[in-house]
Amino acid sequence: MLTLIFSKEYLQMPRESIRSVVLSAEKDAVKRFLSHVHQSWNQLQVETIQVSPKEQEAMETMTAAFIHKFPRVTPELFIDLSQFIPYMSVSDIMTFPASLMVNESVLMAIRDHSSEMKSPQKQAFVKRLLQSSEAGDVPSWPPLFLSSILPLLPHLPVSHFQLLTSQQLTPLIEMLGNSSLDATRGHHVLRTVFGRGKNLTSDNITRLGVLICYLNSEDLQQLLSSSNLSPVLWQQLARCVSEGHVSGSGRLSHWLGTALKSLNASILSASAMASLHGMLPEMGATFLDPLSSNELLDLVTLPGMPTFPPAQAFQILNKIAEETNFSANTLCRLKPLFPGLGPSFLRKLVVPESALDCRCWSLLLSDLQPAHRAMVHSALQQALERTSANITQQLQCLLPFISLRKLMSDLNGETVLQHLSLYKHMPWSHQQAQMLFRMIQRTVNITRQSLLDLGRIAGGMSCEWLKLWVNESGFSELLQFITKLPGGLRPGLRKCIVVELRKRPDIDLNTLDSSFAARLPLTMMEHLSNSSLISVLDNVRQHFIDFLQLPRHKQTALAEKAINVHGISEDGLTGAFMDMLGPLLPFLDRDVLARIDREALKLRLEELKQYCLPSDTFRQISALLTEKSMLGEPKTWTVGDVEHVGRLLFTLSPQQIKSLPLGDLGRDTVEEVLMSQWRWKNSEVGKACSDLNGLREKMNGLIHRIIKGRWWMRRGPIPSCADIKGTFPSAWRSYQLNRMKRKELKTCVEFIGQDDTLDAEQREALWMELRPVYKPVKQLKPEQVLELGCIVTEMGERELQAVNLSSLAVVAHLGNLNGWNAKKMRAVVLGIMKRLKQKPEELDVVELVSLGHLLCGFSSSEISRLDPFNLSVAALFLGEMVLPCSEQQTEALTSRLSSPLGFGPVSSWGSEVFTEIGTLAAGLEDMVLSALIKEQVEGLTPTAITLIPPRKMAVVFSATQLSWLSSEQACAVTEEQWAELDSEQRQALGMAQYEGELMLEHRGRNQAPSLRFASSFTKCLLLFVCTLWILL
Repeated sequence: MLTLIFSKEYLQMPRESIRSVVLSAEKDAVKRFLSHVHQSWNQLQVETIQVSPKEQEAMETMTAAFIHKFPRVTPELFIDLSQFIPYMSVSDIMTFPASLMVNESVLMAIRDHSSEMKSPQKQAFVKRLLQSSEAGDVPSWPPLFLSSILPLLPHLPVSHFQLLTSQQLTPLIEMLGNSSLDATRGHHVLRTVFGRGKNLTSDNITRLGVLICYLNSEDLQQLLSSSNLSPVLWQQLARCVSEGHVSGSGRLSHWLGTALKSLNASILSASAMASLHGMLPEMGATFLDPLSSNELLDLVTLPGMPTFPPAQAFQILNKIAEETNFSANTLCRLKPLFPGLGPSFLRKLVVPESALDCRCWSLLLSDLQPAHRAMVHSALQQALERTSANITQQLQCLLPFISLRKLMSDLNGETVLQHLSLYKHMPWSHQQAQMLFRMIQRTVNITRQSLLDLGRIAGGMSCEWLKLWVNESGFSELLQFITKLPGGLRPGLRKCIVVELRKRPDIDLNTLDSSFAARLPLTMMEHLSNSSLISVLDNVRQHFIDFLQLPRHKQTALAEKAINVHGISEDGLTGAFMDMLGPLLPFLDRDVLARIDREALKLRLEELKQYCLPSDTFRQISALLTEKSMLGEPKTWTVGDVEHVGRLLFTLSPQQIKSLPLGDLGRDTVEEVLMSQWRWKNSEVGKACSDLNGLREKMNGLIHRIIKGRWWMRRGPIPSCADIKGTFPSAWRSYQLNRMKRKELKTCVEFIGQDDTLDAEQREALWMELRPVYKPVKQLKPEQVLELGCIVTEMGERELQAVNLSSLAVVAHLGNLNGWNAKKMRAVVLGIMKRLKQKPEELDVVELVSLGHLLCGFSSSEISRLDPFNLSVAALFLGEMVLPCSEQQTEALTSRLSSPLGFGPVSSWGSEVFTEIGTLAAGLEDMVLSALIKEQVEGLTPTAITLIPPRKMAVVFSATQLSWLSSEQACAVTEEQWAELDSEQRQALGMAQYEGELMLEHRGRNQAPSLRFASSFTKCLLLFVCTLWILL
């Protein structure tokens, strides 16, 4: 019976069915069942790790039903439920009696299952423990009790962890050394147990375990300067980097890399090399020279391998390619080496007889920068052409990444219909789906019924086609199908559907897919039921990156909907309510945030550090952090306080940051704060979240407090390579950088060259100092050019022409750099064309995309000679870049795209072409832009709109054209563009952003089309209100 219940078939049942089965059973029967399950669990062989998402969901539903069956969970019942701990929800854990958390048997059960638990579950158990009056205050917890909750200690809120005393922590050192403590807690343990200036003995070192990662810099330098560095010690320190406890590009990794340079990779065991994997970029490509091609391949494809800088990646890839052919699927595992990709390496690519891993390839091609994506795509196409196997299945990996121009020449309606069973399921881009829909529509008549057979291609329908069915009886069912299509809808089609829905108030909005409903205008969202809103909010949490792309007013509205739906009182946000809101918390209105429970917030600062913070909430968050009940004035903050807030420190004003007692904090603390910001920025949410306003200035302000030197040292201290890695290169003045010891600078050049925020003065100072090391430039190897990174932009024009730039790997790297001036771009292009021995019209697609920004080194007349077909194919990749071309050059590029061998005259372009060419559309001539029709305007990408010169936008776009913009497009308009618009244009733009409605429900809050030009829009909004009043 038990085996049947936990069988895969049972776990495939609908969630509501599982829940009803449990809740309809007698309590005593359920108790007996749970007791029997507990005793028989090992025999059942239920896997808690290797389960499918569907089975995981079923187990979570079953667990919640068991818990809800009993109003109060006793220790005995909890023990019987213990095998379900990995499936318990945070909200259910928080309902357990607080007294339960001090029961010895309960704590033992939690400890036994801790390895299967997720961090939020452990955090919930700890929070519940802290609510127990029987547990007492943290400083009163005896060592025996602390050891019983050891798996939960790393999740004890920092504000409470920092209350643990030396007497409590000393007996636990070895156990804590084997735990997963983070830097903030690890630093507290070391400060508390060993204090400052107390020498660590060799016995202490061996007991520290993971805590060794958090030693202060003086102790670490002393350890690493020892002439007989023990393998046990360096392997433990290397694990600090490999496991992510310490930055792979900070001071510790630099010192450790220097200390390990004498190691010989050829005699190290496989396990020793694996333990070093996080350190390999720091140790350099030369360290790996003794390894064979196959050994290198095995090493760099290890899980968790960090990304190598371009020069090292280029060298390692060439070494692999010398002796080894590699499969397309293997390339997917070489992500750490992608910065060094080039056609010479990719020529060794072979296609296996077995099918490609399309999921791998989709992620791979999506992650690559445009030039590398073009190279890989081209190489894979060529490899497929060389194989004799049936390549239909392999092609499906590539087709969704093929340019529109290639689709236009290679496919037609008949071909698409012939292979519809394959094409209908492919993850086409919005513009591809539009083109394919047009092809089919030109071949056959698409009916409402036949549309259902098109699968994802159906998302390419035009607004005109949709309107044909508005008054049909099956329109509601048609909308359900469209809104549930994977990949979402393009903004133009979504806007079209919204307009038609407003004409059909009889259609139930609750039948629409939750991902579509999340983007409805706010007044339409008011018609959704509570259950629909809950589904919308669930969708938002599951696809939070999509939420971050929404206009700010919609983000706030959805966050406030969460408050209403969950019955949260705005009078005071408790800890439980904060947990329910999760990452939506910072998007609440400022008035609501002001009423947050301070003590509960203090317990959740670590969660807040992981959230995306809208820039308009900084002042509110800063005010909360600096209240007396929280951390107080920044000038009184301790090292522990600064470590606790981490990246939240940058919500403070520059004046508050300046008041921090940095003399007491030291470089270790500043480095940790910076690293917390870098780590977060490299996370999925961090990449999607807009940068904090004034972040760079605040970081510089923080760093300059510790590196400016004494007042009489006007020129400031001279940095070492370790100093630069403990901060970041652009934080140092040009006169400090050019006074570095040449040996230190040469050691650090690869790291410095990757900082694209260095200004021209800093780059020039660095090149003046490095020029003697790299001369003569005409003999520079490709890896040396890559090593210099952005510093190359400050070479002289003659030097740039002399450098050998025949390698497309190098060209792609230079073409991705910012900071070029027109003369130097011209010099580079002349040098490249001389080496390639080609004319502009002979450049192929990969060469065009690799040139990237350097295309602006061609004159307008040379651009007018580029091959229009190749340029149209390359537009898919070039359209993601912001080319630093003059207006004449961009017009020459778009003129080439509109030639007969390109996309044809602009008047014939559908919106899909404008989407395809992306940023290049900003270069269209004034007359062309002013003649765009509604469908074409809908295809302009938000980035392209941002790049249109302000005066040009005001001249070419009428108020009518601006009213055609989607909300996302309207939000992309910059402050400078807004300033050039007249009142009628501004009114149209405001209406576009808010989708034709006023923000009445927000009582005048957040009424700017962008926070950057709020005051201007307020005037326009008043004008709009007055106009409406007159009309009414």
